Amino acid sequence: MIDLDDLVNRVVNPDVRPLVKEAHRCYASGAARAAIVLTWTAVCADLIHKIEVLKEEGEADARTLIQDVERAQQPGEADAVPLMLNIEKVILDVAEKLELIDRTHRTQLERLREDRHLCAHPSLRPMGELYVPTSEYARAHLAAALDAVLVHHPSQGRRVRDSFIAHVADPAFTFEASYLGHTFFDRVRPASRARLVEFAAKFALLQLEDDAMPIAAPMFADRMAQCLRLFADRDQSLSEEYLDRQMRRFETAEPAVQLAALGRLGDLPAFWKSLPDPMRTLYNTKVTSIAAQVAANGYLRPDETRALALVASPEVRTSLPALTSAFVALPVSERSRVIGVRPDPYFLPYLPGLLTEVRSFDQGEYVTRTAILPSAGLMGLEDTKAVLRAWWDNENGQTWGRAMPGYLVDLYSTTAHLGEARNEVWKASLEELRPFPDLFNDIARGTGLAATIVPG
Repeated sequence: MIDLDDLVNRVVNPDVRPLVKEAHRCYASGAARAAIVLTWTAVCADLIHKIEVLKEEGEADARTLIQDVERAQQPGEADAVPLMLNIEKVILDVAEKLELIDRTHRTQLERLREDRHLCAHPSLRPMGELYVPTSEYARAHLAAALDAVLVHHPSQGRRVRDSFIAHVADPAFTFEASYLGHTFFDRVRPASRARLVEFAAKFALLQLEDDAMPIAAPMFADRMAQCLRLFADRDQSLSEEYLDRQMRRFETAEPAVQLAALGRLGDLPAFWKSLPDPMRTLYNTKVTSIAAQVAANGYLRPDETRALALVASPEVRTSLPALTSAFVALPVSERSRVIGVRPDPYFLPYLPGLLTEVRSFDQGEYVTRTAILPSAGLMGLEDTKAVLRAWWDNENGQTWGRAMPGYLVDLYSTTAHLGEARNEVWKASLEELRPFPDLFNDIARGTGLAATIVPG
């Protein structure tokens, strides 16, 4: 059963909230007739406010009703009462047109309006009988009014959707979870919310082309995947439902679209719950073929890199067992690219091996810049020791390219989360550089450890 107390406290408009609380008190005390009259009064007041907001935002369909309201509110207006009676007559038509309510809500509110008339005008019943509503009927009307109108912000389905698309498609888009969640999920009506989730799921999964979009389809799909992940955090079942609805189209999508979707949605549980088993098998086969292709030509495409980076997720490793062997078989530079796409504690044991395997100054710098430094914030003391040991122990000295001393200083800075304990690790490692005074002094000064190291 709907918790009326909770809904009453969630009424959006502070000016309307006292009316709703009074209606609730009337219902609770058994004054059902008064509760119904006050509930309809609250609905009218709330809808007028919301329609006024939309009129100020430029909605043409809201203009006529608000002009009538403003006219009725003028001092000395002789037709004020007829004007307001007419507004009550058409307000649900206007609200539905503006998408403030849907057809079902309109039907419920029309019943409320009719019962309000019966409660306020006893002469409407034949034979002079008084209309005597029950408390349960008053409660049903109050619950319907709260659910349909009173607890929602003045948002429209079409307008919200257009605003959502414009925001995400903006070339200067920045993903801000708190703003997006508040504006396009928490504050919108359930029906509009479902349409937004459906839109995000469709474009994130199918990477649809749209000439009207100011950005490329893959970028728009990536942004929609971020939004879908945010929506799934708030309502996973809703995301699962709308991903599932797109799966028939997805199964026949181009292979490039299918692989791109894995890379952008593969860490989303709702994606795997809606993914058919044959698609899982297909993906596992794709992973195996990617590894074979890299062995032949030596490089990964961006969509392949993102897909293989999912090896960091234990759930995905279970669904796609080929991921682990494919990642391990990659050349050093490609393994580094995979780690750089999705830094994760899973990859920390692999970092020393990358430095050990580099075979040129350029490769050493690339590995450090692409995989080591992005992972530094995740390292523990033992991880740091192992990375420094491998840095020092590369048998061909290929970890000492021109940029590498500066990268070492950056590594020290980005392991600040380890606190003072890291200094002992670093000082012990720096001692091994004493035979190279210039290198030793540059790094000691860059890390700020020079003053704490005993002169040699």
